[in-house]
Amino acid sequence: MRHNYGYIIYAFSLLIGLVACQTDGAFHPKSVYPPDPWVKGYSNPNDCLGGEKLAAINFELPQYPKRAFRSGRQGWVIIRLDVNAEGLTENVEIERALPDQYFGGPSRKAVQDWTFQPPKTGALRKCRVLIRYHFGTVSLGG
Repeated sequence: MRHNYGYIIYAFSLLIGLVACQTDGAFHPKSVYPPDPWVKGYSNPNDCLGGEKLAAINFELPQYPKRAFRSGRQGWVIIRLDVNAEGLTENVEIERALPDQYFGGPSRKAVQDWTFQPPKTGALRKCRVLIRYHFGTVSLGG
């Protein structure tokens, strides 16, 4: 009876590799969270800032991107948007994102679906909202 030890070693190595690649599902930061920007520093006196003039009816924060979560990435996004007279978002743009390749797209997509109480003064232009991606959670900045 002849044993194929090469095959056994290969199968064992493959098994060890698969076990080593498994994660425990916890967030392990590998990047330093960049300091929050001063959002008012990006705006003009006539611009609206999130939380001051916006009253949300329906908004869901974006999901932490899986790729960023798995690699331990953290960051933030400043989103600029307009709110029309009916309370719908328009002209959603990323003003600044760190790092953009992870968080910009999901943030823009989520904000496009937000709705607000119709503004009492008519449409609001150039509103800014800070979205934080920190330690595996997503939150709004102030």
